[in-house]
Amino acid sequence: MKGEATQARRRDILRRAQLLLWIAPLLILSSASLAASPCTGVDRRLSEADRSALERAIAAELDLPRVELLQSFRDGGWRILYVNTFRTDETFLFYRRDPPRGRSLTRWGGAARIDEEPEIRRWVRENAPGIPRRLAACFARHVTHDRDR
Repeated sequence: MKGEATQARRRDILRRAQLLLWIAPLLILSSASLAASPCTGVDRRLSEADRSALERAIAAELDLPRVELLQSFRDGGWRILYVNTFRTDETFLFYRRDPPRGRSLTRWGGAARIDEEPEIRRWVRENAPGIPRRLAACFARHVTHDRDR
């Protein structure tokens, strides 16, 4: 009887260990996805009214008949807008103020590899002096990891 209880206890421990081996990777993945992103706190919202006004202002700034605003990132009075000019590759425009009140400081276009995130963040800080660190980090993360979101 004592041997049977010991065997049952061993089977129970083995089942629990197998369950933990199966669940542990899921817990690690879910905790990593819950970690704060550099974009936490960056305003990505864009109403249709804002979109329309910004598209008109950017088209006028770039001397183009029209542009399509694809994405927006706003933090601390700064804004990064991802636009389709219909003449060049899509580009990110960096503004200290909204386009109707100011011109873009710099532009960035192209592709970036995941391992280029620190380099992109450094480029942003050098080419858009004064940009909030969070916005620079969000942009670098976005173009190296989450381009289509």
